[in-house]
Amino acid sequence: MSSFLAGGLFCALVGNVLLVVCLATDHWMQYRVSGSLAHQGLWRYCVATKCYLQTDSIGVIAGSLAFARFSIFEKFNRTFAAGIMFFISTFLLLLSMAIYTGVTLSFLGRRFGDWRFAWSYILGWVAMLLTFFAGIFYMCAYRMSECRRLTGPR
Repeated sequence: MSSFLAGGLFCALVGNVLLVVCLATDHWMQYRVSGSLAHQGLWRYCVATKCYLQTDSIGVIAGSLAFARFSIFEKFNRTFAAGIMFFISTFLLLLSMAIYTGVTLSFLGRRFGDWRFAWSYILGWVAMLLTFFAGIFYMCAYRMSECRRLTGPR
């Protein structure tokens, strides 16, 4: 296994773990409501010690499962297809994090004076960077394997 492939595998593994942790936790932002500390995630929000489910976000899971398996990439090299999929994932993750940031700044910036993004939100940005680097490593591994294949054995 080449070092590029190992680097891509490491970035993909850590990035996916961070992405699962950031999506599963409810510490995307923290704010104060009536003097008590509250925190909110994608799926629920908690005020003091009482938590409430946000049911509007459940449809996102069903929508993302529709793209779980692309058959269009079966004719390509697996390393190349993995690199392309990581770049597509990076773009979609960047888009979703940017939309969340913009909506949060415009809505909560006016509504609450004392609020901040929390650690789950930061993990989402770190996961996006690692997903991008995984795509770069996989594309470099593909280029190295193509160069070896074209030059042949020596």
